[in-house]
Amino acid sequence: MKSEQARPRLEENPLWPDGARCAVVVTVNLDAELFWLRLDESCHERPKTLSMGEYGPKRGAPRMLDALEAADVRASWMIPAAVAERYPRTVRDVAARGHEIASRGDGLEDYATLDAEGQRSAIERSARVLEDISGRRPTGFRPPSAEISDDTAGVLAELGFTWTSLARGDDRPTLLHPATGPGATPLVDVPAHWELNDFPRFMFNYGPAYPAGQVRIAGYGQTLDDWCAEFDAYHSYGLCCVITLEPSCIGKPGRIGVLEEFLAYMRRRRDVWFATGAEVAGWWRSLDRPNDPGASEEVRHRTDPRRTTAI
Repeated sequence: MKSEQARPRLEENPLWPDGARCAVVVTVNLDAELFWLRLDESCHERPKTLSMGEYGPKRGAPRMLDALEAADVRASWMIPAAVAERYPRTVRDVAARGHEIASRGDGLEDYATLDAEGQRSAIERSARVLEDISGRRPTGFRPPSAEISDDTAGVLAELGFTWTSLARGDDRPTLLHPATGPGATPLVDVPAHWELNDFPRFMFNYGPAYPAGQVRIAGYGQTLDDWCAEFDAYHSYGLCCVITLEPSCIGKPGRIGVLEEFLAYMRRRRDVWFATGAEVAGWWRSLDRPNDPGASEEVRHRTDPRRTTAI
């Protein structure tokens, strides 16, 4: 990495706990075979492709748990109920090692198209299954496509969820509207970005083709350099750095070293708050800070979707 440049001015932002300059949240999407089954129905008859998803809980997750433990970092594991039922031992191991258990819904449903009752049924079942297996009821939620409908936030709040990770409009937490009931507090969204996601760098398959253009599998050294540069920038600006990992991607024997080196690189900074999504959301909520007027959620609620100008 290049030597650190003069730090830019901190963005308008309250200090993180204990005077930390920035926050880091490691999130893990444990989708296993469900990703491939939702991508293409033909995968039901493709044992090789399904085994790529199976690799995540069976082989990738244990390596990730060891790497996180060595770095003394607790992560937020986003797990669909269907995966938890198929791999309960993995889910119990994640919980036993101190990580947060969060929801990806029941079976990676499309929350942008489900009606409110369909969403309520899937999310409620996911919370019940994850609690039964891990002993912890989830309070965090990340939909598989990061797309939701106008009903989703209200359904989540009704079911006791307090945070999400789906927006892309900021580098700090934001409030997700609408809140339900008089005086209700919106959910806190902890945004993640593609730059710090292993999936678009490493996921590859010939049939069904993923990605469709078949240009994939980034260099490991370049990936580590890119991630360290991203972290340096988040640290300089005093932001919330959210990392998204998939055990079937980063958990391979050669790639786990990229994660280990990245965690060690971030750990060298003494002024970083490593936290779970729930902890960051709780801190942000305690500040009682409204969204900036230009935040995507505020713009969305002031804009008629049939027009291109704000109302």
